[in-house]
Amino acid sequence: MSERPLGVSTRAVHSGNDIDQHMVTRAKSLPIYETSVFVYDSLAQVDDFLAGNPDNYMYTRIGNPNQAALEMLVRDLEGGEAALFSASGMAAISAALLGLLSAGDHLIASRELYGTTQSLIEKELSRFGIASTLVDIGDLDAVKAAITPATRLIYTETASNPLVRVSDVPALAALAKAHGLKLLVDNTFLSPALYRPLADGADLVLHSTTKYLNGHSDATGGILVGDADWIAQARRFQINAGGSASPFEAWLTFRGAKTLALRMQAHSRNAQALAEALEAHPRVAKVHYPGLASHPDHDLARRLFGKGCSGMLSFTLHGGLDEVDRLMRGLRHTAFAPSLAGVASSISHPGKTSHRALSPEALAELDIHDGTIRVSVGIEDAADIVADFVQALDAL
Repeated sequence: MSERPLGVSTRAVHSGNDIDQHMVTRAKSLPIYETSVFVYDSLAQVDDFLAGNPDNYMYTRIGNPNQAALEMLVRDLEGGEAALFSASGMAAISAALLGLLSAGDHLIASRELYGTTQSLIEKELSRFGIASTLVDIGDLDAVKAAITPATRLIYTETASNPLVRVSDVPALAALAKAHGLKLLVDNTFLSPALYRPLADGADLVLHSTTKYLNGHSDATGGILVGDADWIAQARRFQINAGGSASPFEAWLTFRGAKTLALRMQAHSRNAQALAEALEAHPRVAKVHYPGLASHPDHDLARRLFGKGCSGMLSFTLHGGLDEVDRLMRGLRHTAFAPSLAGVASSISHPGKTSHRALSPEALAELDIHDGTIRVSVGIEDAADIVADFVQALDAL
């Protein structure tokens, strides 16, 4: 007796589903595993997954081949034991902090952290009984003085936003280890193409992969790399809290990261050229870029970053908001975009975006003013980038 033909709806649901189970396609580029769930042929396969086989998958919130491939790539680039990809940079930060810290714990963090990170620490972690102290991370005596018996963690950024102040990671790592503390470093601004904090003693590195690791302004994500035990705790929190990223975001980031080293060379080279041109322009009061001898952390940057200082810089105009607005409208090839690290150059205004929540007094203390502009220097021809800013400045 012949089998009854399947209906259209049944065939639409099932036809083609098993192509990856019966074919070896040997695709040159990684396929997108855009599936929410994976199937099993036996209970033994379920047991294999639950036993921790990294090559077995059940549910994309828990893991996915695209996520695993990206984690493997960035783990290799940073030189860490393990990695965890998240839905955003903030999701990665949350997983790192809440995977490690409990009520009654204390952390020390740079006072120049990204604004949303600072808000997470001061407004959210505090609700769960996790205390914090923000310090001038460049003052090792101040960091040491902030340590209490409840301190478990020191948290800093390789280079700060927007003034690109460089953290002395080797010194902070030595201080942390001397007191039995962990060191968490946000390496978003530099990327592993220019600096690897784990090699200088950091315990965990994080990135907003939305920025340089993806590099094309078309995917959102975050990643942690480093100590395997800490990553395991962060992964548990992420699975329970639901901060997992989609396979497509992982695939886009994986593809973008393939050109990271080439892009970082171009970003760094172009930023150096623009910083020098801005420093020479009469409408500019101050330029913040570690590649300039005038930057307070120039020597430290030269010691830590052997292949460039990335594409992030900021500068302050002599005038205020009116001049900033006129400069924005005068730029022909540089958009105002409150993010960073894409292939196209862009500007942002810290006082109106990333640091909007800070008081005028707090901004002034950080040397951020109405005339301060952050620039994410792209990979266009350096002469064209410089010419765009010069003509806009000349017109003020």
